[in-house]
Amino acid sequence: MSNKEAVIKLLKLLEYYKKYIAVILICLVISTGFNLCIPLISSQIMDEGFINGNKELLMRLILVSLVIYTLNSITELLKEKKRIDISSQIQFYLSEKSFTHLMKLEANYFSDKNYTEILDNIKIDIGNMTSIADEGMFFVVSQVFSMIGGIVGLLILDYRMTILVLLFIPIKYIIMKMFAQRRKQIMDSYILESQNYSHWFGDTVAGVREVKCFGILKAKLSEFTNKQMQVIKWQKKMNMLAEWNNFVDIMLIHILITMLYVIGANLIFNMQLSVGNIFAFITYSSYVTGPISAILNIGYLLSGIIPSTKRYYEFMDMEEENDGNQMLVPEFGDIEFRQVSFAYHNDKPIIENVNLIFPKGSKTALIGKNGSGKSTIIDLLLRMYTPTKGMILLAGDEILNISLDEYRNMFSVVSQDIYLFNDTIRNNISLYKQVEDKLILDACKDSGLFEFIEDVSLDYMVGQNGTMLSGGQKQKIALARALIHDRPIVVFDEVTSSTDACSEQQINALLHTRLKYKTVIVITHKEEILNEMNQVVILESGKVNIFGECENVKKSKYWMNLHT
Repeated sequence: MSNKEAVIKLLKLLEYYKKYIAVILICLVISTGFNLCIPLISSQIMDEGFINGNKELLMRLILVSLVIYTLNSITELLKEKKRIDISSQIQFYLSEKSFTHLMKLEANYFSDKNYTEILDNIKIDIGNMTSIADEGMFFVVSQVFSMIGGIVGLLILDYRMTILVLLFIPIKYIIMKMFAQRRKQIMDSYILESQNYSHWFGDTVAGVREVKCFGILKAKLSEFTNKQMQVIKWQKKMNMLAEWNNFVDIMLIHILITMLYVIGANLIFNMQLSVGNIFAFITYSSYVTGPISAILNIGYLLSGIIPSTKRYYEFMDMEEENDGNQMLVPEFGDIEFRQVSFAYHNDKPIIENVNLIFPKGSKTALIGKNGSGKSTIIDLLLRMYTPTKGMILLAGDEILNISLDEYRNMFSVVSQDIYLFNDTIRNNISLYKQVEDKLILDACKDSGLFEFIEDVSLDYMVGQNGTMLSGGQKQKIALARALIHDRPIVVFDEVTSSTDACSEQQINALLHTRLKYKTVIVITHKEEILNEMNQVVILESGKVNIFGECENVKKSKYWMNLHT
């Protein structure tokens, strides 16, 4: 994305707020009129009131000034209210869009990123983009009006000094452009270092257990120092550049004011201008020189916003999951894999030319060594990934053509790595579904969680990802969740690898009761559960090695090797 395209996208964010902007522009016109009057009144106060001693006129002019200042302040307050409304609504809009998009991204986006990095990048980018409607940016617009009023005031007083002020503009432009270019370079480096630090931070916090167990805190502190100092280095450069920018700006204005005082003094001595005119001229010149800085600084401000805008929209352009045909509702039926292959990007295929059938209501076990492709088949079935080749059918319909939400509503998943939200047991089981407590308790009995519920209640807070629970309790909640949602296809993804004998018996019992007429797919090596299966699939290096009834598979040579 080019800088021009980024600016266009930023400006389009303001299109939704035309009425608010119209109110702001009206306020700016009114404020410009007030500001145009103030120096002229101040000039009269100085010349007619103080110097000529006209006390009555002085009092009237002071009261008029007070009224104008008050009305101007009220106008500014209204303008700022509308600007703040725009800024807050843009922030919500960008946040809502990015969150929705994030939830719809394909699963492979999250494979090489941690959540801290994702959150930090989005937060920084939205913060920078929202500044398109902050005080600084709208200040630039207001200063354009102020500049117009200032030039009119200058021409009213003296055209010769007006030319001097206008000659100041190109000098200021060249200097501000240099600062803007340098700031863009620094901002690009700052964003890159911040991204690297966020990635490292999320990775380190996720591995805090290893840091403690292996005593590598000292090494991690050293890494922290190096990475944080890089971020701080570019942050300091950015802050110092801003200070230098302000310093040069102030010095140039003071040089101009000094020149105006010198020229103005000569005009006063030659009786061509009054003292009040000079002070009014200085005020009007600030209306012109101040806006010059603000207007030329727009490039300086955008140099910090544009990199974030590019990164935000690059993120928003990432491919989302295929929603399928929203009108095509899935039917409960056979699941079939036809010549299915899958590989990450252009890597070696994880599974290749897989042909499988999971009949409606059948019980199927997937077994195989680590890396054989078991979890990949489940991910493809759940549409976390899209097959590189081949197709998957449900009741004869290709699953990519089915409404994604409706399709996933066909599945309940019980995983070894199930995620629990920092909420109550009740809410983690029901997951926003309105369910009576009696039904939840029945599900807890069937999953083996009931004794724990009797001790702590359904309102027990589980902590982030179930930190207040044991691994077995988390799995039982996951099983209760699957039972409550009562979907026709149930997947047990490695859930039996760490279950005790009692839990295995409960799962086996469920296969004959609540799960009897459902299609069940289990990744397991537990022989007690395998005995309950209608068919077993043995995977080896991403290919189906054996596919058949459990008793026949047990007689195979591969089965013997797998269990020795």
